[in-house]
Amino acid sequence: MNNVYIVAEIGCNHNGDFLLAKQMVDEAKIAGVNAVKFQTFKADKLISRYAPKAEYQIKVTGNVESQLEMTRKLELPYEEFIKLEEYAKELGLDVFSTPFDSESIDFLATRNQKIWKIPSGELLNLPYIEKIARLPIENKKIVLSTGMATIEEINLALKVLHENGVKPQDITILHCNTEYPTPYEDVNLNTISGFKEIYSDYNIGFSDHSPGYYAGIASVVYGITFIEKHFTLDKNFEGPDHKASVTPHELKILCEGIRAVEKSLGSYNKIVTNSERKNKIVARKSIVAKCGIKKGDIYSIENITTKRPGNGISPMFWYDLLGKVAENDFEEDELISHSGFREQEV
Repeated sequence: MNNVYIVAEIGCNHNGDFLLAKQMVDEAKIAGVNAVKFQTFKADKLISRYAPKAEYQIKVTGNVESQLEMTRKLELPYEEFIKLEEYAKELGLDVFSTPFDSESIDFLATRNQKIWKIPSGELLNLPYIEKIARLPIENKKIVLSTGMATIEEINLALKVLHENGVKPQDITILHCNTEYPTPYEDVNLNTISGFKEIYSDYNIGFSDHSPGYYAGIASVVYGITFIEKHFTLDKNFEGPDHKASVTPHELKILCEGIRAVEKSLGSYNKIVTNSERKNKIVARKSIVAKCGIKKGDIYSIENITTKRPGNGISPMFWYDLLGKVAENDFEEDELISHSGFREQEV
């Protein structure tokens, strides 16, 4: 299988601080991700002054300021994003950003961005999806997050993408739960299997908002091609998403775990691997002399037994050997050999 594409979702966890954002890029690189992702928006174009905060936002930031006031503090100026984009690329990372308004789509298009993440909250935003779908960018890829959505709603979004020229092979559908953090009982990794069946022409990934790294590592066995995880330098920082994000140490474990599971998946067929083959002689047993045996003696449970190593006659021929006449002398513990019985392969 191809390696899972791992994205550190910096999002707005930089809290509008360029230097903090740059440090996060450094830590993401150390952790082993393929890409870092930001969020690009103008708060006043994204949120109405009447919009309430989400319950999880109230829980971590209080209810004194509005969602709009909270979000204004998380904006990253376009010119600072450009510097971060260039810096991340110098480190060998892919970098892209999720736009949350029309103006931000236009800006990111000037950067010739290749990966366009449509977040769960924009899944039913027709003009937004149309605009991204119609962008004349070569090799453009769409990542569609599906938190809060039904299959019917996902299909509506896909229909808009297809009607505007985006092919299934250029779309990755992300299983997602839009609760921060998502309780384990609501993660529903088995939905990924359902997606792979329903959307067999598409790539399937996972946007993980659950605590820690367990679900992210486990998702690899479902055949995902893409995973994103919110990332912070400190879960106690002020801001709406830090509590539901992983630390640099946790992000590193996530990356290492994903790569380990990828290697561990291996073959569908049961095979003897090269690494274990050498241990057959050590771990398996053969038929050996339980005591001294003279040529002409009859093999019986009194004079033969099974012991390591496993390069003699297999114990699976135990009853075939019993009652036969010894063709040679054998010392105690010596491997029994007899015509018509081959030694085990090692």
